[in-house]
Amino acid sequence: MTPLEAVAEIEAGKARPVYVVAGEEPIFVERVVAAARAHIVDAATAGFNVDVFEAGEGSIERVLDSANTMPMMARRRLVIVRGVDRLDKPGDDEPARPGKGGIKISPLDRLADYVASPAPSACLLIVGAKLDARRRMVTLAKKQGFFVECTPLRPAALPGFVRDESKRRGHPIAGDVAESIVDLIGGELGPLVDAIERLSLYVGAGAPISDEAVEACVARVRIGSVWGLADAVAAKDRPTALRLLNENYDVKDRGLPLLGLLASSIRKTLKLRALLAAGVGAQDAAKQAGIPPFRANDAAQQARRFADGDLERAISVFAEVDMALKGSRRPPLLVLEEAIVRLT
Repeated sequence: MTPLEAVAEIEAGKARPVYVVAGEEPIFVERVVAAARAHIVDAATAGFNVDVFEAGEGSIERVLDSANTMPMMARRRLVIVRGVDRLDKPGDDEPARPGKGGIKISPLDRLADYVASPAPSACLLIVGAKLDARRRMVTLAKKQGFFVECTPLRPAALPGFVRDESKRRGHPIAGDVAESIVDLIGGELGPLVDAIERLSLYVGAGAPISDEAVEACVARVRIGSVWGLADAVAAKDRPTALRLLNENYDVKDRGLPLLGLLASSIRKTLKLRALLAAGVGAQDAAKQAGIPPFRANDAAQQARRFADGDLERAISVFAEVDMALKGSRRPPLLVLEEAIVRLT
């Protein structure tokens, strides 16, 4: 199941006895844990009925004893064990339990025994970044539907995440604005959530998150002028392109947000050009390419100004610039200026 499905289930009062929460995206992991803390145990009795363990810092028996303990003055207990993937190591078996004939049983297999028949009076969250899919505990969780996948989002899904986060806070947001935020911030969900929170406070309750708000609160780059920069590159107007580059460059961020927005505008123009060539009208093509409707006609004219192969070459140049800005000691502004010279 997805983290969203797990959270919805828990918030509806239908939490299962066990969730295996696995993946390397901490935002999703912590949302599942936070929902469990908020909705499974009352705050008044949490001190008696919530236990948190770090795997490897003690016997797994302590975790199992906690999960099998009856709740005090509450319907259920909440037991969280983090870092379970640390137990998945060769030779990390615990001593045999009585009655097992001297056979060692790994901590993960002991958890799997519990998962197969959990106590209904507890909710056990088993949390780990990387869990071997061949482990019995994992196969049981997947088969019975309580395996929660907290994997990083693919790049194509990031604008949708931004839109969902904005709507959760009561703010309408256009698709192109969401894409601009991703271009500025990057693909890590933590910084994206932080940016949306700042934008929410900036625009006020119920107000839409606009390009102007992004420029004022996140970007320090005039998003509209990026289209002018792309226009100048398309027209091979080097003086104008260099002027707009310098006007929007900010030494504090090494030009990375500016590069992100410019690369995004070029990618959208490339998609727009392909749609126009296929006979799609300017308005529909702009919508499919993620370009605001009011820019549709101007963007169509801009797309036609690029010579064959120029857009593809620009994307390749921007990929080189991205690597140089992040890994080179050369002055960032010089790197960007050289890219503009190459393209014009």
